[in-house]
Amino acid sequence: MSKLALTSLAALAATASASDALGRGEVFTWGHAAYTYGPLHCTEYECDVVPSCNRAEWSTNISDYNKAAQEDGQINIVYSYGGDIEFWAGKAHPDGCERGKIPVPFQQDVCNVSVYFDPNNQAAAVVYDEVEKVDSIIALLDSRMDGWTQIQQYNDYDGCKFGNFYPDLSNLTDAGLKLLGQNTAELYCQCEECHRIDGVQVDLEPYNDRYVKPLKAFVGHLGTALRDDTGVHGCKTADHPKGRTVSYFTFAHRMTPDSVGGYFNDMLGDNGYYVFSLYDLVPKPGDGGFDFNTVVEFKERMVNEMVSIPIAIARNDGKKQKFTLALPIGASCHEYEQYVPMKGNGCGEACEPKTNNATMKDYVKGWMDVLTSDETAKLYPGLFCIDKTKDSAFLGLSLWSYSYQMTYPPMKWFNNEFLPGTPPADAMEILRARLPSLVSGANCK
Repeated sequence: MSKLALTSLAALAATASASDALGRGEVFTWGHAAYTYGPLHCTEYECDVVPSCNRAEWSTNISDYNKAAQEDGQINIVYSYGGDIEFWAGKAHPDGCERGKIPVPFQQDVCNVSVYFDPNNQAAAVVYDEVEKVDSIIALLDSRMDGWTQIQQYNDYDGCKFGNFYPDLSNLTDAGLKLLGQNTAELYCQCEECHRIDGVQVDLEPYNDRYVKPLKAFVGHLGTALRDDTGVHGCKTADHPKGRTVSYFTFAHRMTPDSVGGYFNDMLGDNGYYVFSLYDLVPKPGDGGFDFNTVVEFKERMVNEMVSIPIAIARNDGKKQKFTLALPIGASCHEYEQYVPMKGNGCGEACEPKTNNATMKDYVKGWMDVLTSDETAKLYPGLFCIDKTKDSAFLGLSLWSYSYQMTYPPMKWFNNEFLPGTPPADAMEILRARLPSLVSGANCK
């Protein structure tokens, strides 16, 4: 056999080995995910109630990135924004969404308990699914359960006069939480193009004493419906013979058995995984809580938080719960290049602009340094290495985010903006160069 032929066989073997490390399994997909969001405003009037104008704008960014990246460093999962949960009291029942008042089955004229998946967001998921090298689409479901409290905190600024439609899950009975979970699963499994949706990620905030119990119950009921053992919810299909996944965005320290309401593993089950945020940790009180973490502080917080991960993923049956790590490539509320508060009412106690000397490139380099350090390898041998062939608990990274605007509070009439909302090119270059080390780097051998 010629030297050229031997070289070609070696190249093919290397390619096969790399591709075996990432990609779809029976239930989960190993690899790296990017959060994607459509525009906050779809008309010139921010309070217009219109369909989303999400056109999957970021598909080009992800495609261009993947074309230039090694296989083990590509973005092969897209978190595509789906919708939210809302509670609307009936006109004749202004208190119909309060605790003890919400009937089951739900009655629209008393409290319209609704979960949404906007048709244009469904269409955007189709576009993302067709991006080269993208293996999986996960639909995002979010809401602020304490939205009305946030409005009161930020100058009572109900800019669109919508009132309190925020989904306080603590006002639902367990029967109501179960029905909401089933309704959510059916909505995200049964639409025309929902065969493309591999799971639903829950980002319902905040996580505190008031919401822990109902949130845990809702995630459990949703996971059961998405797993769909009997096939009654439409989530178990030929494309998804074991149903769909449920994932939960959280901090690892909140999921340990000794934390308040922690240990969600029984709720997540065999089709569930955590998205452990390693950003926005331990906010400093400065500037209304929006002061930035320096890169050094960010890395220190990462290291401290990672201690909780092995504890949180340890299941009673001896298995490890699957997980990803959420890390910033664009601005978060505490890792950003610039904070620009809105003018007039709405900035609350965070009305001073902030400019950071660090860039998103510095943050990306910082978190990659932590994940691939000798110290991390010593403390957590193999834990942060992706390998589908070994059914690794670590599925990959969840990269925050591709957004038109990164604002807080999240209601569309607020404009307290964190920059950059879109990942800068130099940050993506660091990502492209170093992501493969989480599959084949020195710490993964």
